[in-house]
Amino acid sequence: MPAKIFDGCVIALSGNLAQTHGEIKKLITDHGGVSTNIVNDQCTHLICSSSDLVKKPAKVKQAEKIKTTNIVKDEWLFESVSEKKRLAEASYLWTTTRSSKKTKGAPKSPSPSQKSDSSVKSKTSQKTGTVQKGKANQKDKASQKDKTSQKADSTKMKSKKRSRSDSEGILDAAEPAAKKVKDSQKAEFNTLTIPVDKRCALGAAYHVYIDPESCDPKGTIYDASLNYTEVGANSNKFYRMQVLSSDPTNFRAWFCWGRVGENGQTNIPNVTSKEGAINAFKKKFREKTGWAWENRFEPPRKGKYAFLERDYEEDGDEEEKLKGRLDRKETKAEDTDSCEEEVKSGLPLPVQSLMELIFNQKYFAGVMQDMNYDAKKLPLGKLSKKTLKSGFEKLKELAQVIADPSAAMTNYQRSQPQMIASLTDEYYTVIPHVFGRNRPPQIGDDKMLRREIDLLEALLDMNIANEIMQGKPYKDNGKRVHPLDLQYRGLGMQEMTTLDKKSNEFEELNNYLVKSHGQTHSIQMTVQEIFRIERQGEFKRFEDSVAKLRSSQRLLLWHGSRTTNFGGILSQDLRIAPPEAPINGYMFDKGIYLADMSSKSANYCCASASGNVGLLLLCEAELGKPMLELYQSNPRAATDASSQGMIATMGKGITVPKNWKDASCVHPDLKGVQMPDVIKSFPGKSHDPRAWLQYNEYITYDVSHVRLRYLFRVTMT
Repeated sequence: MPAKIFDGCVIALSGNLAQTHGEIKKLITDHGGVSTNIVNDQCTHLICSSSDLVKKPAKVKQAEKIKTTNIVKDEWLFESVSEKKRLAEASYLWTTTRSSKKTKGAPKSPSPSQKSDSSVKSKTSQKTGTVQKGKANQKDKASQKDKTSQKADSTKMKSKKRSRSDSEGILDAAEPAAKKVKDSQKAEFNTLTIPVDKRCALGAAYHVYIDPESCDPKGTIYDASLNYTEVGANSNKFYRMQVLSSDPTNFRAWFCWGRVGENGQTNIPNVTSKEGAINAFKKKFREKTGWAWENRFEPPRKGKYAFLERDYEEDGDEEEKLKGRLDRKETKAEDTDSCEEEVKSGLPLPVQSLMELIFNQKYFAGVMQDMNYDAKKLPLGKLSKKTLKSGFEKLKELAQVIADPSAAMTNYQRSQPQMIASLTDEYYTVIPHVFGRNRPPQIGDDKMLRREIDLLEALLDMNIANEIMQGKPYKDNGKRVHPLDLQYRGLGMQEMTTLDKKSNEFEELNNYLVKSHGQTHSIQMTVQEIFRIERQGEFKRFEDSVAKLRSSQRLLLWHGSRTTNFGGILSQDLRIAPPEAPINGYMFDKGIYLADMSSKSANYCCASASGNVGLLLLCEAELGKPMLELYQSNPRAATDASSQGMIATMGKGITVPKNWKDASCVHPDLKGVQMPDVIKSFPGKSHDPRAWLQYNEYITYDVSHVRLRYLFRVTMT
């Protein structure tokens, strides 16, 4: 039996947390606490997300009025469960308006970086093109609402998660050691409304039935998406089923099936009672999956459909959604009566344009279509971490069989071709793909494997960006906030300054971009904008981490990625693939890959998918001295480097920078960091006869050894 560490605690939840509300509530009750949906004098804790802390739905506002209600981060609960004791709340309290009134136990926020004070306010200058944070007046601290320091707290929490060892995994960050089986089919039935599938002819009069048959206020959502793929039979099928209700006496079961990517056929059995509709639903579920509905989270059975877990938790509370709807109605009324002034963005124009690029939903859809992902089956925002984790696990099994043919017989008692076919089927069943009427391709080599790894990693980043985009416009000091400003706030940046194109800083960086172009690369690049950037908390994390190293070697290097990935990168950090991901798809093991040739990184931007505009990062990387130098692929490079006391790997290239210089010529803060001297000499041929790669690659295995310095917006043709 779990220890009753939350005995005497009455805990409410607000916002999109590290786990679903249903799962967190189970943790609370399993460990002796009481879960509540109401914040009143009896509520001892409100576990709140960073976004809700800014938007302030009803629960947060009420909690701020009650001195005895601790407003805490979700880490307090997860780490208490992990430690098997209730931890002191002081280290986990959010900074709120009540904190400025000296709430008992509220700690002072530590400095998010060496360049900023813990008490900051946003400053925006259209003239200089800078979005940054500066010191607030000491006498104004108690009266001013400090949203940016709240974001600093949020980012420090994220940084803490990301800097954990790779073995802990991206998908498991901030989760308790003894994680319960996730059940996102549980919901707060009195607030959540699940829409009827668009293919259902019953229309808007019905809604998906949520049955509160277990313990109030939870309920089971009678909505199931199933998937089945068998490459050998050219079978790629879906099955969707729902129990629908129009009123307490009228229920229907609805079924839809067909080939993935097509509308399919539908059927509505002639039953109208609740019991009859639920029985029809459960019978069909068992027929298709081989499992009883109550056992739906068990692994898929061979030759049967897989149940695709969906995340039904919304980004904010239902009260906030209602507030958003009322605000929209209010705005319409004001427009009718007094022609309310249009909301304008407070961001510099280049930053506005950057937000439009990063959060372009058309580009999101294009990436998923290009990778054959079925976004209709599991749209962004509904992807559960468990589903993505299952996808990585299937690819890891495939990787073992591809790399070692004997592993198929040793581990599965089947031939390699049989296991590649079987595991490919299982992967496509868990991660639905659209192939039209074409036969789904087998994942039988490292190239195909790498493509699917890229898909899952892209889905991780796009899922994060989607959460930021879903934030509703809200009022700030009585004024509505522009969506682009809201998206920028969601990134939690400490600074984003647009460089003057006539400055020495811009010229030096532009030279590095243009003159470190590889001769074998056909891509042509022209800078549109360069932004000097700083992520909240990242600089301090970097300095704290590298201070422990015995030898230092800092380089200014390139990293490229799709524009659709940058919502995740800027808000959550560059990330290392989780332990569930196979190592086969990585030339030098799982890590952060960097380059000293701009065009090498530019090839990873896939700019054609975003209007021939790509984003490149220039990163300061602590690689230590010496690095593990390799001349050919080594998927276990991280282990080999660590065994020799090294923290990074260098893949030796044929074409290399001939000279290096101190990067203080770009900016004084870069003193001690080395960058290629492309003015003195262009990159040329290496004198190392063993070099095999075309260009150098640098791989670090610790995210805390990298800090983002510049973001380039580049035309790529």
